[in-house]
Amino acid sequence: HQHTATVATADWVLSAASFVEGDGTVVSQEGRAQRFYQVFDPSYYDAEVLVRESWRWLHALRSTLIGQDVRWTQLDDATGATAAHHPALAAIVDAGPAASFRIQGLKIAREPRRYSGRTAMRANISVHEPRASQDIDTALAFSMEGYSGPNENSRLVPFAAAPGWNSPQAWSKFQDEVGGHLRGGDEGTRLFSGTHDSAYFTDIPLAFSAVAGQLRIVVRHHLFGSDELSARAAVVAPRIAEAFAGLSPVTAARLQLGAGDTLTLSINGEAVSLPVQFSASLADGAVSLPQGYGVCASALQERWVASIAGGHAE
Repeated sequence: HQHTATVATADWVLSAASFVEGDGTVVSQEGRAQRFYQVFDPSYYDAEVLVRESWRWLHALRSTLIGQDVRWTQLDDATGATAAHHPALAAIVDAGPAASFRIQGLKIAREPRRYSGRTAMRANISVHEPRASQDIDTALAFSMEGYSGPNENSRLVPFAAAPGWNSPQAWSKFQDEVGGHLRGGDEGTRLFSGTHDSAYFTDIPLAFSAVAGQLRIVVRHHLFGSDELSARAAVVAPRIAEAFAGLSPVTAARLQLGAGDTLTLSINGEAVSLPVQFSASLADGAVSLPQGYGVCASALQERWVASIAGGHAE
């Protein structure tokens, strides 16, 4: 879904959906499988859009190669096949309601009742409003048509709205108590827990200790600039902070650097210079570098970098 160095070397490129353009399941470090849902159907606004989830492309290609009809037409098909083939993922079918789920015979509205701008969104194409896209993969509707409200229990809650309540307060209408669980059951399901026989829960690394002449890289995530999608957006660009190297005051003092001075790092044989900022949360012997910034991309593939020299700000 992005033009990368890999795409530049490819013979064929398929328009794969990003996570906001498709449906699927993500497993967190907690071991919880959670379903995510497509925000909108881009073909509703542009019929020439051919963005599809990766699994649709792969299944269609395989079916073509072996001379078989396309059998996976819904997300539930792909989820069920994955769960059946990989026992560790068997529970992902319970991460969210199936596409057939209904409340009082209705799909669940993605949009609140106050949402009334659908016609205006296509006014540059036609003043005639076509039928809303039909979502065959989930129990959600691509419109404000469908069930909306807290009166029926559901694990699918696209938004919180209740008459006379502001949105943050309205969440309590969907919970068994304020700040509690959803009345219809919390979204997601645990695939494994602390009782699972896995080194994930017991393999604890040794405490960090500084290494002379080197700095341990700590990845730093910025609200603007670290996400590879938003960083490419022109509207976000003015909010992206300048790259800098974060050091603890103790490390900076040992390198004889002050705030604003330049730290030069040796990254894969190349010298990269960044201004210094202090961070009391960093351990001595560590340097924090920003995720998503091209100047630091190769460094973040390493664990350690060598500190060459420092220059004082004028």
